Amino acid sequence: MMTLPTLTLALAIMGSAEPIKAGALLELTQVPPRGAAAEVIAARIRASYPEGTNLALGMHAPLVDNDAVAFIFEAKDAKDVRVGGMINHSRGLDLVPLDKTGLWVRVERIPTDTKFAFHYVVDDKKIGGKVCEMPDWQYPPESKQVAERKYGTTVPFNFRSDVFNNNRTGKIYVPAAYKADGPPAALMVFQDGDAYVMEHVGTVVDNLIAAKQMPVTILILLNPGVNDDKSSNRSVEYDTLSDKYATFLEREVLPRVEKEYNVRKDAKGRAIGGASSGGICSFTVAWNRPDLFGRVCSHIGSFTNIRGGDAYPEMIRATPRKPIKVFMHDGTNDLINQHGDWWQANEAMYAALKEKGYNVFFLKDRGFHAYWSCGRVLPESLRRTWAD
Repeated sequence: MMTLPTLTLALAIMGSAEPIKAGALLELTQVPPRGAAAEVIAARIRASYPEGTNLALGMHAPLVDNDAVAFIFEAKDAKDVRVGGMINHSRGLDLVPLDKTGLWVRVERIPTDTKFAFHYVVDDKKIGGKVCEMPDWQYPPESKQVAERKYGTTVPFNFRSDVFNNNRTGKIYVPAAYKADGPPAALMVFQDGDAYVMEHVGTVVDNLIAAKQMPVTILILLNPGVNDDKSSNRSVEYDTLSDKYATFLEREVLPRVEKEYNVRKDAKGRAIGGASSGGICSFTVAWNRPDLFGRVCSHIGSFTNIRGGDAYPEMIRATPRKPIKVFMHDGTNDLINQHGDWWQANEAMYAALKEKGYNVFFLKDRGFHAYWSCGRVLPESLRRTWAD
């Protein structure tokens, strides 16, 4: 129990509480504070947010101080509070109660050039959610349009697949430099096409073409199939180690595009890319049909045991080298779950490809498992994918 002088001092400090930075909060909570000390810290935390902020809704931003990030939640009667989402390789972390103040706190060191999503879990119930951009996070300049530069057009690409017996949606991106009566354009297929549209892939491609850092390239931006019961067929199509998706591309996608556009038909003039399960899908297509695609661009690839993808390193070592070039990207904050460790799986893939003599490059950063992590490295990815 606080003595009267201690209580008076605490109330005085709380009445004129100054905001607290995440770095200072990290130091002050190394040993969980109690009593008046906890009340003072709680007052400073509340003073760090705009008046009226409800810290029990989980819609507020964390406190960010360089790489120190403080997750704060108010739940006086809760038994357990966690921060979920992308934190700790998407495994989440426990918050610690700040004595009897009703506040729960967790301070973590997170790279300053990253962006992540998070939410709170209170007694097994998900609450709130927000995206946090760290101080040094930014998209590359190639993701923005340049004044007076011409940009391409987007055309819907929807049809019914006989191979998968489902409905397909997507888009074709025709860069500004494409000329139907000119030399055949290169071709690149992206899985999860709408996600790459959100990451400004068309703008990036036109800017790189204008800078002569990649060839004039038609983009096929495919979404996963939707079954007749409205369920997504994404994992079946993307994570399965078979030639069925390559067959789908060969029979139902490429002919439709070749009918409308003047594109190259040689494997060196075709690339295929995607993120997460779309990344392993892209490798699987080229692995099974190097005559169709000679270049692979994998972002945060799911080379884990979702549907046996962790077998690839040994398959690569046991198989004669194939004529494909591979670009890989992953971040150290990628997923760890029941299917495996994404970062370690990508390292294992790179090691096997390198050992076997493949033309392979692994771009490493500290990003999380998100499409924006791919968008941030998209210009460099395309430069390296198309470099001879």
